[in-house]
Amino acid sequence: MNTIANWSDGSIYRMKKTPYTATISFSSRNIEGSEGYWGKFHDVFDPSFAANLDRAVAQHKGQAIGDPWCIGFFVHNELGWDDDTSLAVAALKSPADQPAKKQFVADLTAKYHTIDKLNQTWGSSYASWDDLLKSTKDPDKKKAREDLTAFYTKIAETYFKTIRDKLASDAPGQLYLGCRFAWANDLAVAAAVKYCEVIAYNRYERSVEAFRIPAGADKPVIIGEFHFGALDRGMFHTGLVPTADQNDRAAHYRNYVQGALRNPLIIGTHWFQYRDQATTGRGDGENYQIGLLDVCDNPYPETIAAVREVGYSLYEYRLKN
Repeated sequence: MNTIANWSDGSIYRMKKTPYTATISFSSRNIEGSEGYWGKFHDVFDPSFAANLDRAVAQHKGQAIGDPWCIGFFVHNELGWDDDTSLAVAALKSPADQPAKKQFVADLTAKYHTIDKLNQTWGSSYASWDDLLKSTKDPDKKKAREDLTAFYTKIAETYFKTIRDKLASDAPGQLYLGCRFAWANDLAVAAAVKYCEVIAYNRYERSVEAFRIPAGADKPVIIGEFHFGALDRGMFHTGLVPTADQNDRAAHYRNYVQGALRNPLIIGTHWFQYRDQATTGRGDGENYQIGLLDVCDNPYPETIAAVREVGYSLYEYRLKN
């Protein structure tokens, strides 16, 4: 292991003994009609998005920003990208004062000029542009698909471009590592490819050797999270990818990282997490056996041995594969 990964304690990586990644998180006004496992999606057209990004980045000045030990920044985590029309539909389902909705209606007005022409294309019956603005009903997704995907792309590109421009201005020379996709469609990924230096995915599966970016895009990929767990020792939940026992767990670690080393797109894998979660659960109840150490700081020797085996030979292995 040659890098300190996301979610790590700043007091550790600021010791400046190991290269590290930092994370920038901030909230802003949401698109009210949106949904997501961790919450609603940001309204990137609301002034609070850029303003709160500015404040979040400023907190890293004099610390991670400009620090040669800091490789770059993740911004956000596992956002609700959903399918390739979802955020545009969410804007239409939002109240009339939603900035994203106002922008969408303005774009449609510029394209169709009259509400009648929009109605002809969408199979809708809006009485006026103001009627569309006030409506919170779903459109016919098939008939409106061209406009929905176009606005979805606009949201996604505005999201990534706003962050890219801020980091390029305030943290030049450090990488924009993306938003750590867990659920992503091709339009969201295409926007990330356009503006991020590295695309981040949290991939809880048994192998990433065959992983590819949609549409065959050639962009570096970093795995932001992965883990394996077993119940033969210590805990009561395997986490997201179960294994038979600690020996099998170690084998899965070895196979996952070596598979990543055989994948020409992948430039790194970040294990989640250093220590098992508490038996009583963290805030959302997770109590997974996913650590390199247990809750009493005892190492899992099988997995530690696999980490060392892979780590000591990873550069030679990469070059040979």
